[in-house]
Amino acid sequence: MFLAGCSTSVTTPAISTSPVVETPLSAVVKTEAVLTPTTTAISTSPVVQTPLPAVVKTEAVFTPTATAAEIGQESLTSSDAGELLKSAVANLQNAVSFQMAAHEVRAYRAIEPSGAIKMVVYGEFNTDYAVMRLPTLKAHATYQHRYDPQDDFVEYESYTYQENGKYFTRFVETSIASYVEEIDLQRIQPMAGDIYQTLVTHSSQAEFVTENDGVAVYSLDHPEWYRLEGAIGFADLGFLQLQENGGQLIKQYAADHYPNVKTIRFTIYVAIDEQVIAKVLVDDSDFMDSVWAEVDRALIEAGEKPENLTRYEVMSANGAEYLFSDYNQVQDFEIH
Repeated sequence: MFLAGCSTSVTTPAISTSPVVETPLSAVVKTEAVLTPTTTAISTSPVVQTPLPAVVKTEAVFTPTATAAEIGQESLTSSDAGELLKSAVANLQNAVSFQMAAHEVRAYRAIEPSGAIKMVVYGEFNTDYAVMRLPTLKAHATYQHRYDPQDDFVEYESYTYQENGKYFTRFVETSIASYVEEIDLQRIQPMAGDIYQTLVTHSSQAEFVTENDGVAVYSLDHPEWYRLEGAIGFADLGFLQLQENGGQLIKQYAADHYPNVKTIRFTIYVAIDEQVIAKVLVDDSDFMDSVWAEVDRALIEAGEKPENLTRYEVMSANGAEYLFSDYNQVQDFEIH
């Protein structure tokens, strides 16, 4: 999820290690839904209609071509599995081109102490990225988003490209004139997103789970959830990001005020024969539940009665899937 998100405002006394504006944790917890789409994993921020991910219009599903037995291996050893994942991540980093299709849903509901449904939060975001690294880096993305499963998707697209030594992203929407903004190389999606960065940075810590029909499956409980853009948004820690040493402030704040928060689980699927990442699933439901539990704890410590608290429930639609395909096979495209 690094999913698009909705947030529960949670603010506690700001950390004393920096000139942060002090906002009490029990103060803005559980405010109304906030949705901020991100392909980097679950995010949360006010329902701002900013460019969101689009539904994959092309079938990006990976179909393995050989079973483990067919390539001379009944099952992978832990050592082999580790080398396979390492190779798959390297192939993603070194690919001349690739596609990534993201489907993200943020869905939960708030329930009053009486049992009545106070609100239902829903955000669905789909994005299809085509990335080319040579002769120069460029990316094309199509997006869709909606805030009701019965509504039609709102659609638009973007192009990221290099010009005169700088990078720019052009957003193209049918309802308004297109516009261009300069972007740092380190912020270009999907490479800057939570999914890609997790694979590059933490895949060595993933545990091999099983192998079936030519696909090896790994599980990774992210060791530093407070570094994920989506998680930062959901836990309402964004107010620290813009400050000097924001990353360290967020880490300290999370340790002080969210000591019992559970992390986010990534399930990674690798095509054994091709040695490439095929799919990543993200489950942040335990993370969401534990953030709300910490919020409740802060409210109770501030004098609120447990029986008066609003209860939050993750809905079954909540979750995210990321499909990788067309390694070194993306057709060239023009910048419009």
